[in-house]
Order: sequence, then structure tokens, then C-alpha cells
Amino acid sequence: MMRNKFQRIVFVLLALCMVASVFVACHQPEGPQNPDVPEGTKPEQGGGSKDEENEQPQLPDIYDVEDSLPESENYGTTFTILYFLEQYLNDFWVDESTGGVIDNAVFSAVSSTEERFGVDIVAVHSGTGSEGEHVTYIKNQIGAGTTDFDVARTHDVHGANLSLEGVLYDLNKIEQLDFSKPWWPQKNMESLSFMGQMYLMSSSISYRGLLSTSSVFFNKSLMEDYDMELPYELVQSGEWYLEDMFTSIEDFWQEGDMGIEGKTEDDIFGIVIPSQLYCWPESFGIELVQKDPDTGELVLNGHDERMYDLVNQMYHVLWESDGGYVVTRPAAQQMFGQNQAIYIPVHIGSAVQVFLDYDVDYGIVPYPKLDESQDQYYAGYTDRYFVIPFTCPDPDYVGTILESMSAEGYRQVTPAYFEVALKNRYTKDAVSKEMVDLIRQSMILDFAYVYGGNKWWTDTMRDLLASTQPNSDYASYYQKALPGAEDRVDKVTEAFREMLEGKQD
Repeated sequence: MMRNKFQRIVFVLLALCMVASVFVACHQPEGPQNPDVPEGTKPEQGGGSKDEENEQPQLPDIYDVEDSLPESENYGTTFTILYFLEQYLNDFWVDESTGGVIDNAVFSAVSSTEERFGVDIVAVHSGTGSEGEHVTYIKNQIGAGTTDFDVARTHDVHGANLSLEGVLYDLNKIEQLDFSKPWWPQKNMESLSFMGQMYLMSSSISYRGLLSTSSVFFNKSLMEDYDMELPYELVQSGEWYLEDMFTSIEDFWQEGDMGIEGKTEDDIFGIVIPSQLYCWPESFGIELVQKDPDTGELVLNGHDERMYDLVNQMYHVLWESDGGYVVTRPAAQQMFGQNQAIYIPVHIGSAVQVFLDYDVDYGIVPYPKLDESQDQYYAGYTDRYFVIPFTCPDPDYVGTILESMSAEGYRQVTPAYFEVALKNRYTKDAVSKEMVDLIRQSMILDFAYVYGGNKWWTDTMRDLLASTQPNSDYASYYQKALPGAEDRVDKVTEAFREMLEGKQD
């Protein structure tokens, strides 16, 4: 549904008032730290108190950054974004304000670009039934020269595979995209680039990557009940290791009331681990594929000794000790929310999307370090990428709108999601707020995960530890996957080389 001009003006003014109140608050006494949220509602669906405009936290001035675009321009056109899943829509576009602080910010950010450049930004469903069909639709549209969209949103791995087909526009060729600005995180640029080319867009145009960032939640009440030390001080000292976390809970298992033998979802555990096991290697600084700084070539690194160590430690806590339990992500989140686990590694957005529905007193910390050789904490994450068809008739126009949406997302949506919702509402103590900042500073996208096509050992943890026959034989797993991994290196390298030479058909 297109926004009409009056609706845009009203909600832009309202949102600007909210943002203004936030920045004014930087010079005023700090307001309440945990404003009430109506029971059973979620901010991204419109939850939040009626007085939330006056209950903003102080914001750092890092969000007050101007872009390099013209002050205004009247294109008088419709800017169309193609998408597939409804659940991945409102992190970058909503068709009306719902009253929630996050949705309001998204609506305002989009509306600001619409007003500034005289466009209507619309999101159109591809009408397909799966992620694979969605990407095939994009490819077929481009191949036929009949694209009815300016930009498309894609699944991470499917989008990477699409980029290897030579049908996407190199973002580095678009002058309007100012990669020096903070809405283009440098680590993203490095991870998604190869041979000086970048085809997948991950910026502040969406908060999807931010909410999917890996983190560890812990149950403060259970830890206090059993005289366990909270991990905050170890994290702050830089000396919190995976072994510390696992050793502290490896014997922690209490059978539930159902009287069923063996581990069940009714029990209480030291740690529950979602079976998807996304982003584990990169969250410990393990690069399964590296880019040689001298030759620019891709170098396989699946034999990294630290990978063997990670698999062994994980296998021990899940299958050789009492304290670990692996289960689907919804079940793991429910168990943690019902005070049935001391730890859960899960994306940080769970605080805003999941745990507000439960009575659980939690703290948040980054993933621990794997060993002393690790110089910092890492927070692996995934994203849903925006891509531009190679047949784009006006890259300057598309670049202008994308840069503006990214800038407005950084100025309006990121503080609404990260500062107001995540930190102020759903982070429950001052040290966790510090931890959340640390996690954000540690975010990392993994080239191996994005471009590996499931060939570069990125699914190791799931395949070995969450299978019907779990095992820790990484050596055999590595060797079996090696031929496919080498073929994938050749495919990715050749595709980027051909695109660099301008051989797109």
C-alpha cells in the first residue's frame, strides 16, 4: 500500500518529534530505564506504552551523522523492493505506523526518503512459494530483461549463489553509496567483498543483521540460587573462555516432573543449545576460508586446530556430560524462558522478540573466547541481503534511494531498536547494557558462511552434534568434505574473475 502525501507528512513529523525528544534527552536528567510494555505485545508488532515518547534513554551522538546526498530532489517515481517472506519485511519497510517505537522508526525512516526525493517506496511480494523459487524468479526476470523491481531482498546463501551467476550489479560501481559512513560497517564490506567486487548489500537499511547477532543469555536467578558466579567480571577482564562456561555447568541437570528417563524438554539443564548451530566458527574467530592478502586468492582453512578443539568441547558438554541439551531453537528459547536452563546461546534479538513473553531474569554476554590465542570476543551473525539487477537502467537513482534509506535507518531505526528497545527496555541491568555494546562492536559476517554453499565446513557443528548419530570425528568430516570445498573455491573464484573481466551475459 502506497503512503499518501498527507500520511507521510503526519508520521514524519511525529517521528521527528520522537527523535528530537531523544536527542534533547542527552541534555536532560535521564528518564525511566525500563518503561512498561503491555503484557503479551511485542515492539515490532506495535507494542509499547502510550508515554514512550517521553521515556527515551539518552542517546550517544554517533547517530547524528549527515549523508553526502543532495539535499532534495523530485524523482516523481515509484521505487520497488521485491521480497519473499513476510516475517522479514518490517525490519526495513512498513506500510503504516502501528504505534510501536520500532515500527514507527521504520515508517519514519522510509517516509523521510520518500519526502526528500519525491518517490513512493513500495514492497512487492514475488508470489513464489520458497526462498529458492524467489531467487529463481529474480534470475529469470533479469535474464528476460523484464524486471519490475529496482532492488530485491534475498536469503543470505541463496543471494550469494545468485551473485555468482553474473546477474547482479557491483555495489562498488555506484558512486552514491558512501562506504565511509557508519551505516556501512567496515567488517561487512570486508566480508562480502572479493576481488574488489561486492554484490550483496548489508547496511543499516535493515536491523535484521543486528537482531540476528550471536550472544549468550544466562539465568541470573538460577545462578544466584546455586551460588554460581555471574560471568560479567570474567568477560570484562577478557578472560572468559568456553571451557569456563562448560565446566561450570557440565554436571547441572535436574529431571523434571514427568518421570521420563533420560534427558527431556521437561528437565533443567546447565545449557540448552539450539540445533541450528549457526555462526559458531566465526563467533570464535575461526576463518574456515581466508583471503590471501598477497595473492588475493581464497585459501581453505578447515584444518584449523581450533576447529577440532571447538567440536570436542561442544561434543563433551552435549553428549558426554549431564549439563548440556540440544533441541530446536523454539524449544530451547521456551525452556530458557521457563527457567529451565542457566545458559542459552541465541541471537540477541530474542530479548525483544521472545523473552519478553516469559518471567525470566536474564543477563546477556558475548560468546566466550575459545582459548588464549583469541584476542577479542566475536559475534557472528547473518543477514538478508539487498541486491540490484545487473540490468539496472539508472544506478545513480537506485544508489541515491538505497543510500538515503541506509542513512535514515542508521539515524532513526538503529537507535530505536538498539538503544530504546534492546538496551533500555529489555536489557535488565547496567552491566548487560555494557555487554550489549560490546557484542555490537564485535559483530562479524563470515565470507565462508555466505559464499561457501554449505561446502566450507560451516555446518560442521550442526552436522556432527545435532544429528541422529552425534560424534566428534571432525577429522573424517573434514576429509570427506575437502573435495567439495576445493571445487567450491574454484567456482567462486572463477565467477568473480569473469565478472571482474566484464563477461556477464
